[in-house]
Amino acid sequence: MDYTKLIKEVGRGKNHARDLDREQSLALYREILAGDVPDLQLGALLIAFRIKGEAEEEMLGFYQAMEERVMRLQAPAGRPLPVVIPTYNGARKQANLTPLLAMLLSRLGLPVVVHGVDEDPTRITSAEIFRSLGIEAAHTQAQAQQQLDAGSAPVFIPVSVLCPPIDKQLSLRWQMGVRNSSHTLAKLITPFTGQDALRLSSVSHPEYIQRVSSFFRQIDGRALLTQGTEGEVYANPQRFPQTHFIAGGELSVLAEKEEIFAADLPASKDVDTTVNYIQQCLKGERAIPQALLTQMACCLVAAGVCADMPEARMIVEQVF
Repeated sequence: MDYTKLIKEVGRGKNHARDLDREQSLALYREILAGDVPDLQLGALLIAFRIKGEAEEEMLGFYQAMEERVMRLQAPAGRPLPVVIPTYNGARKQANLTPLLAMLLSRLGLPVVVHGVDEDPTRITSAEIFRSLGIEAAHTQAQAQQQLDAGSAPVFIPVSVLCPPIDKQLSLRWQMGVRNSSHTLAKLITPFTGQDALRLSSVSHPEYIQRVSSFFRQIDGRALLTQGTEGEVYANPQRFPQTHFIAGGELSVLAEKEEIFAADLPASKDVDTTVNYIQQCLKGERAIPQALLTQMACCLVAAGVCADMPEARMIVEQVF
């Protein structure tokens, strides 16, 4: 592959760069993930895409290349669709409630797979919180499948296990100083095929909803899409976001946004405080944020467990 020619195409700046087609993007990202691109050219390409922004056809090609490298799992027979939760941002200002959402969904009887980074020197990760809660990460495909089939708790799979080449791309952030395409791709990973799982997905700004929903329709994905909380997919306890459901190429709204002013939240973002809060919520000693209860109801509908939101809300209320 002529990397110099590709850099010349995509590296002309935001206003003059040319987008690659899907076939070119697939071929390029295959070589990136295989480690075949020399460091100098790799750095140039990653920065070029960072400045230009990835076009939809480029993301589709990159995604296909990534899918070829993802560890595969089988959805448990006779159970609802698994829910796949990405966790790559962690806590920056407020407590990270992704582990709480995962554990609550598991208590509802949904198989739950969470994937993300093991550590981040600038944030409190879900991996740290899970470890403190006694939920150990799966380090092999067999271990992940066994935990998934057992169904007693969420399965946490580090991205270094789920898709090692993407983990390598993610780590380049600490050398280059900026994120790259892999930070978007990692949040789209699923170890299941097609419509065999429900993915929770989030965007940082409302204007990206249309773009990401279009991507899921293109890959025939099943997903719940919202504006995230500091990059995480759990619903903001004080501002429940409008929640979109994508399935069968169609987009619909399951729940409208809602301001919530009286949420009982952790006093700080540190691991011990967050773990304490989660345990109190699970024991019924503290009220589960209404935003998470609504998000769980959305998951029950999107996973096909319930026919509509009233039925889903009733089930959530009965359990919690």
